[in-house]
Amino acid sequence: MQTRSEAEDSDRGQWVYPENEAAYWREQHAKQPYAKNSSYEQYEHAYRTGYNSFQKYPGKKFDEVEESVANDYETGKPDAALPWDTVRPAVSSVWDKMSGVIGPRDFDRGIRDSI
Repeated sequence: MQTRSEAEDSDRGQWVYPENEAAYWREQHAKQPYAKNSSYEQYEHAYRTGYNSFQKYPGKKFDEVEESVANDYETGKPDAALPWDTVRPAVSSVWDKMSGVIGPRDFDRGIRDSI
């Protein structure tokens, strides 16, 4: 029988709150290296694809499902959305954030203050 903390650990990363993710990326978008000269609105579908696909493919790494995620992005892409090759870093960043992967230069993500 799993203890409460074991059950919580196994569920970590599987619950997605779209409103929270949208608010986070709206606030953080301008700080991202790929965001030069681009508005949040141009990347909004990419961010949404990122957090929806993270939940759709639980326990997978981005690299393992990238082709499927790209297809999901293209299938639901509004006319004004940017091409996959342009938004791929944004979708990957969503997965990094949600899976707890933090790079040494990601100070604004706030999970670790030093590495």
